[in-house]
Amino acid sequence: MQLFDPKGFGAPGSGLFHAKEKRRLSWMLIGALLLIGAIVAIRAQVGKNGQPRSPEQARAPTLPTEISLPKIDVAALEAAAHDGSAEPRVSLLASAIEAGFAACAQLSDSVFDALGGRELTPQIAEQILEAPTQHRGQLLRVRCSVDEIHELENPADNGKPRRLVRGHLEAGTQLFFAVEESVGVAPAPGDFVRIDGLFVRVEPAEIEGVPPEVPLFVGPRMFESFRALTPVRQLDANAFHRVHDDSVADGLEGLDQDAYWQLVSYVKHLEQDAVDWDKAPILDNKTIQSIFSDGNAWRGKPVRVPAARLLDVWKKAQSENPLRLEHLIEGWFGRGDWIGQAKLAHFVAPFDAVPANLHGDVSVRAFFYKNLAYAPRDGGTAIAPFFVVQSLERCVPADNPGLRQLGYVLAATLLILGVAIFVALRKDRKSSAALEAQLRRWRHERRQKLSPGAKT
Repeated sequence: MQLFDPKGFGAPGSGLFHAKEKRRLSWMLIGALLLIGAIVAIRAQVGKNGQPRSPEQARAPTLPTEISLPKIDVAALEAAAHDGSAEPRVSLLASAIEAGFAACAQLSDSVFDALGGRELTPQIAEQILEAPTQHRGQLLRVRCSVDEIHELENPADNGKPRRLVRGHLEAGTQLFFAVEESVGVAPAPGDFVRIDGLFVRVEPAEIEGVPPEVPLFVGPRMFESFRALTPVRQLDANAFHRVHDDSVADGLEGLDQDAYWQLVSYVKHLEQDAVDWDKAPILDNKTIQSIFSDGNAWRGKPVRVPAARLLDVWKKAQSENPLRLEHLIEGWFGRGDWIGQAKLAHFVAPFDAVPANLHGDVSVRAFFYKNLAYAPRDGGTAIAPFFVVQSLERCVPADNPGLRQLGYVLAATLLILGVAIFVALRKDRKSSAALEAQLRRWRHERRQKLSPGAKT
């Protein structure tokens, strides 16, 4: 009695054939998954335009969400003012200054805007003289030349030398101010300084050549300042002769204030057709490495980046500067094809605010200033090319025919593979049905052979 048919071993529909079909189907599924992964990667590559996010990108500082505003005791200032009083000037001046210091003790840069602070102009000074009571206790930013300095007694005995300064605005308006602290400057006649102070009273000048009455301001601190810079329409050929690239080995010089603010002013006031940007060098890997190696040949020169990855951008408050700019836009950008020493670039832009919807890929038009030191996230000191940006716009990467065609090829291959898997599944189903039919025939034949009366 024959219970096993050797002809069925390895034949279509047999167990071995079924295992081979499963292995082939598994390889086809793995191939499909790999193709799907390749398509996703290409799609992401097109979206990023090859610009990876740098781990060394800078971050904007976290700003406080709430500011505690000091309360100005205008009534106390009014009581101590005595505008136009016939009493002895020295005693009135001392009491007015003391009331002013008490009122301005909590003033700082962070509350200037919130308290409605304004820049003192000749027009505002004239309005103060005409109606002092209406302006009492108002916060004014005074930038002026120092004409004369007098030391004052400090009843608080806090080690801070108080000074009474006579000065004049750039337009010539005369004024007095008293301060308790000098930051970064030992004031002397001829210096240009800034204070943020409260208007306290109209002070008799009693000085030859000075108007009979001038406004008196009292502020907690005096800072070194800069005379206003006339808008720069054209860069001087010698504007950067004192600018040198920073070097970890040779030393860090930071920003040369004169040259830096001249370049910022030039970029801010640049005429639309002043630069032929189509002819400006593209900041590819060769160019950025050349700039990083020796910035002298590139200083103040325009460059463009059709597509760069914006790594970070924020609005940053500025210290005293000759452009009177309160903020600059600051940030970092890079490109995936920068593979030398320079892998990212630092920039500032003289914009009022960060452009809306600015993220991802951007097109950049900028002027190189110098290779500038910065502090990486992991500590130490590093150098990066530093630019003043004239234009920063979000860009949609140009359609890449090669990548698009490759995507079509992969999609077609995936479709063909899907059809092949479908056919294989249908064939496997038919093979399984044939195998089941064959097994049923074998079982039927065995039962017939084993039944009583069957021939042996």
